[in-house]
Amino acid sequence: MLQMVPDLLQVKCDIEGYTHLKDLERRKLYLSGEINSLECEEGCNELLSRTNHIIRQIVEYNEDDKELPSDERIPIRLFINSPGGDVAEGFPLVSIIELSKTPVYTINIGKWASMSFWIGITGHKRFALPYTEFLMHEGSLFTAGSVGSVQDTVDFNQRYKEEVIRTHVLKHSNMNSEEYDATLRREYYMLPGDALKHGFIDEIVTDINAIL
Repeated sequence: MLQMVPDLLQVKCDIEGYTHLKDLERRKLYLSGEINSLECEEGCNELLSRTNHIIRQIVEYNEDDKELPSDERIPIRLFINSPGGDVAEGFPLVSIIELSKTPVYTINIGKWASMSFWIGITGHKRFALPYTEFLMHEGSLFTAGSVGSVQDTVDFNQRYKEEVIRTHVLKHSNMNSEEYDATLRREYYMLPGDALKHGFIDEIVTDINAIL
């Protein structure tokens, strides 16, 4: 079921990687650029998300596959090259990938950093091209307002980092709590070999057929 795709394509908005129907038919999706909401060009009165179109497509593939056992479903391949961005925009995609019964394979084709790192490690199988990079950190906080409101925001963000982000990283890696806490306040950069060692990816691609 791809009937919603032409409607999205007719909206003249800058959603990267969402232009090729052939890719959609082959279950290839792309996430590039900063993860945030996009203002549409003239003639479009919507505010769209870089991740929303991917979420909608993953849901559609699951709907198409609902009569099939998980092991008989054609995997979805999500190619990612992103410096990260808004947690509120990114974690809904994390949730959909985790819930998807149709396997979602994530592939690092350039950079997984911050929010895109948390998305990438969620894949049911995770790949990286040889000359890619990874960045894990605790995220950034920008807030303003009264002292009380700022403190409320800080408290909530601290809880989110502990109950959501920390739990998510430990769930999708072989890092233990002590190792994670040691990296928490660092800009923790990794090459593919480091990511493989920590269990953030499952394979470094040496044959392009592995991700086709």
